[in-house]
Amino acid sequence: MKNEVTLDRVSVANLTAGRVDPVEFIESAASGGFGAVGLLLMSATAHPLQHEVVGRPEVVRKVKSALKSHNMRIFDVEAFILSPASDFEKFRPALEVGAELGATHISSIGTEVIGNSAYLEPTQRIDLFGRLCDEAARFGLHVGVEFMLYRDIATWKDALDLVEAAGRSNAGLIIDTLHLYRAGGTPQDVAGISANRIAYAQLSDAIQISPELKDLPTEARGSRLHLGTGSMPLHELVDALPKATQLVIETPIAAEANWSTIRRIQSVAGSSRRFFERHAAR
Repeated sequence: MKNEVTLDRVSVANLTAGRVDPVEFIESAASGGFGAVGLLLMSATAHPLQHEVVGRPEVVRKVKSALKSHNMRIFDVEAFILSPASDFEKFRPALEVGAELGATHISSIGTEVIGNSAYLEPTQRIDLFGRLCDEAARFGLHVGVEFMLYRDIATWKDALDLVEAAGRSNAGLIIDTLHLYRAGGTPQDVAGISANRIAYAQLSDAIQISPELKDLPTEARGSRLHLGTGSMPLHELVDALPKATQLVIETPIAAEANWSTIRRIQSVAGSSRRFFERHAAR
């Protein structure tokens, strides 16, 4: 993916700013120069959402207005968990709202292994994922599978196996550079994945030494690093992606956790812009 990247072609993930009001998030992302955002419509943890969108038509109207006013778009909505406790009927309204807001992608993840003892059998996971893909297709949505060492879809190979087994054309891997790095994945691995099997890429940086398994969720949700400030081979990873891959910045920074939303977004915009400028100059 050796081409110049400008922030108006990049999306910023909801996790970067935390669980903030979606309108405030859109306005802050626009001020930072980003062209798109990702919205959290379903919780990926045991904690309920602080800012509900699904089932709140007044919020949907405000989000649409903010998108139009700031010439922004919703890229993806998250997160659809593949677990024995998944309620498929709750997926449908979230897909509908995502499509109504103009999203093109959704993210799906496995069951967290820490503190859980109930998991889907492989055939059950394939069936549930296939059903999710089929329902998403009705709304014109592409389904990404995000792998994490602390969930039962742990590596890029696990995610690719699921996508291939389901056999849906609207499915692919989410290449989150943190999860790839922690699982020992390389730029060469990414380059070997068929372009039609990569849904999009989430970029962040990290320290070289990995936390223990029990601490990986804390790192992923709040202790990542700005692009180019850690030990990942980020330039090589970006080069390994297909040229058309949508890039998403996902960098919740521990030292910035108490900053205002707009200050956090301005910080990530500045660091990301500098990284892409260095990348273009290589």
